[in-house]
Amino acid sequence: MPGDLSALSDWQVASSSPGSIEGPADLTAVLEWIPAPCPGTAASALRVAGRWSADGPEVDFDASDWWFRASFDVHAGRPAVVRFGGIATIADVWLDGAHVLHSENMFVAHELAVAAGGTHDLVVVCRSLDTWLAERRPRGSWKTRLVAQQQLRWARTTLLGRMPTWPPRAAPVGLWRPVEIIGTAVARPLEVRAEARLADDRGVVNVVGRWAAGHCIAGAVVRVGDVESTLAVENDADGGCTVRGSAHVVDPALWWPRTHGEPTLHVVEIELVLTDGCRLAVAAGSVGFRTVIADRTDDGFRISVNDVPIFCRGACWVPIDPVALSVSTAELEHALRQVVDAGMNMVRVTGTMVYEQREFHELCDRLGLLVWQDLMFANMDYPVEDEDFVASIGVELTQLLAQMRAHPSIAVICGGSEVEQQSAMMGIDQAEVAHRLGREVLAAAVAEHLPDVVYVSNSPSGGVFPFSVSSGVSHYYGVGAYRRPLEDARRADVRFTSECLAFSNVPTRLSLDPFLDSGDRPGHSPRWKQAVPRDRSAGWDFEDVRDHYVAALFGVNPIDVRWADPERYLDLGRAAVAVAIESTLGEWRRPGSRCDGALLFTLRDLVLGAGWGVIDVDGRPKSAYYAAARASAAQTVIATDEGLNGLAAHLLNDRPTEMAGTLVARLFDVSGNEIAAASADVSVAAHSAQTLSVDGLFTGFRDLSYAYRFGPLAVHVVALQLLDPSGATIAESCFLPGGQGCPLVPDVGLAATADRNEDGTVDVRVSTAQFAQFVSLDLSGHDPDHDWFHLAPGAERTVRFTASPLARGRSASSVEIRALNGRAVLSVPVA
Repeated sequence: MPGDLSALSDWQVASSSPGSIEGPADLTAVLEWIPAPCPGTAASALRVAGRWSADGPEVDFDASDWWFRASFDVHAGRPAVVRFGGIATIADVWLDGAHVLHSENMFVAHELAVAAGGTHDLVVVCRSLDTWLAERRPRGSWKTRLVAQQQLRWARTTLLGRMPTWPPRAAPVGLWRPVEIIGTAVARPLEVRAEARLADDRGVVNVVGRWAAGHCIAGAVVRVGDVESTLAVENDADGGCTVRGSAHVVDPALWWPRTHGEPTLHVVEIELVLTDGCRLAVAAGSVGFRTVIADRTDDGFRISVNDVPIFCRGACWVPIDPVALSVSTAELEHALRQVVDAGMNMVRVTGTMVYEQREFHELCDRLGLLVWQDLMFANMDYPVEDEDFVASIGVELTQLLAQMRAHPSIAVICGGSEVEQQSAMMGIDQAEVAHRLGREVLAAAVAEHLPDVVYVSNSPSGGVFPFSVSSGVSHYYGVGAYRRPLEDARRADVRFTSECLAFSNVPTRLSLDPFLDSGDRPGHSPRWKQAVPRDRSAGWDFEDVRDHYVAALFGVNPIDVRWADPERYLDLGRAAVAVAIESTLGEWRRPGSRCDGALLFTLRDLVLGAGWGVIDVDGRPKSAYYAAARASAAQTVIATDEGLNGLAAHLLNDRPTEMAGTLVARLFDVSGNEIAAASADVSVAAHSAQTLSVDGLFTGFRDLSYAYRFGPLAVHVVALQLLDPSGATIAESCFLPGGQGCPLVPDVGLAATADRNEDGTVDVRVSTAQFAQFVSLDLSGHDPDHDWFHLAPGAERTVRFTASPLARGRSASSVEIRALNGRAVLSVPVA
């Protein structure tokens, strides 16, 4: 495979019993080899070959040795370098029969020199992790229920696929990151890196480029836009060459999270001057200039970018493909654009997962998404007293943080997930636990290699206990797993929650087709329950949690509804989580709240079913996603019940320009008749918010929160609409003074048209005669830009559907439209 840069993807894989084969010389034709896509894992290779699936019998991939082999060609007269992006986990590598590498850290990359010319053979074995863990080692100070094998604390590997209650059970083994053959032509550096920082009114770009031996570089310059600066040329001891230096950009355009501005990037290029006079341009990527700090005053945690406080909202990221751990750039972009489209501005890569592929961070830079990056440690008492373990971590972090320096999207580096919480919840005296890993070892590495980001020792941390929510960073499950009332979101005084609002989120009807097609039914079937999240050893699961809120919000017994009307049971579940998420996020975003961030747990499901994800495993958003989008929009209006103080409207403007317009409030009775209407001109400065009394817009007392209750409920719907100066809708919201339990009627008067546009999108214009609660629309093979929304009496909304290459579902020529409070289903043909 000659060339200057080649991805070595033509691998084969075979398994053997642990320790039965020592090396390549012992490999025999008895082993059954199959193609192994790279990057990928043993499980993904078997999946491609049709020999394993997440729905089939469980396979312990840690129980065997897994052998990988490939061959490649190198140009005559030109040596090369083989770069392994990552090998999971206990691995040995042979090049042309010679043992050249042993690795015990899946998060560390390796480079091997290869002689010029000829065909070369690579053999990699990933030894049985079960066997490696069986060796006797000291125990930790506490145990965790997250994993069954407590000795995983010694292994620098992911917990994904090894957590009993987190399907799929497919432990990653193999070449999970690319293997590249890097030629030594001058156009292909071994490494080129650019990083940026702000110094007063100047942007400083530092660049480093490294070339292999044999190149004659006489000089070099770096260009950032129209700024050019000379680089130093250094000859290395091994005959290679390094260029390094910096460029200064005066008053550069800044990088912002998408909600608050434009994520401006600046292209960096290195131009080499060779000794023969030729000039050669080498791309060095793009950089962004920004500052990021955290204000921890008064036990808070407020992130500011470019000195502007940011309410961080988003979700915890999980791999799109939890088996292969790698996807195409197009799939990554689709998933990250869904985050941006929902008004979110941060994703958190948690310590139970893996470090994401390079394209993930490049896309976050371009799309304007902040990244909270956990280091890959979770729940366990890691052996920081072991010198070899700490040394391995040192190499891992040196490589990782060097890559992170290039990305303005990196806002927070965190020492891992629930390590401090785990020990505290086990009853261990926190005064006796040093937590040296997060507070010393990892903190020191981040301070050395990435000092211009925010560092958090662990998530959660701060407060009397690490899990106290009114101090520092918390994991808030008051509304959610702990079944607290929605009012707890205010009572708890959450400051910043890096995990929150986990529910068993029901997928769309279209996503449930695979269940229905196989003759199974959602509910208590084994296949359905297998995908419902639960905590190990708990006597409940997150479907029980969802049912609790169905009962609390809608005043029904969910068991009775499930028996009598399974479809309505699922719809009530979809609606309940939408209410919980939208109201809680709205509560935290209002100007009077001390909360400065909330990240949902999680963004996507790992398998098909009612998982934690607000987006299903195929990329189709659920009701929870659309609820979060309404509460997360950069410009929006949020209504909150202030009890005896009436109904408040919070006008939020995160954009860098003034938001001017009109707030319109309309009141409706139970029959959909308009009782009264009022409006007020509003002006909200850039990056700010304000609160208005909705009651105060009207003449006379209306009791819009129905707190005084001097008589029967008169106002059943308060419809708020925020209009721009042209009359276009910026945002809208419906408040129900009597609560969510609207009467179920035969027909609320839905009407709609559906037109296909030239670009293949479909516009559906839906209107209603009466109040329509949680309107939902289904068009197979397409995703709506909004769903699960309220429509006020007489209101109309246009929903645009876009073809989804990632979604399952049969193609259809009609849209089905429903409202939660109406029995009728409207089917509209697409014109």
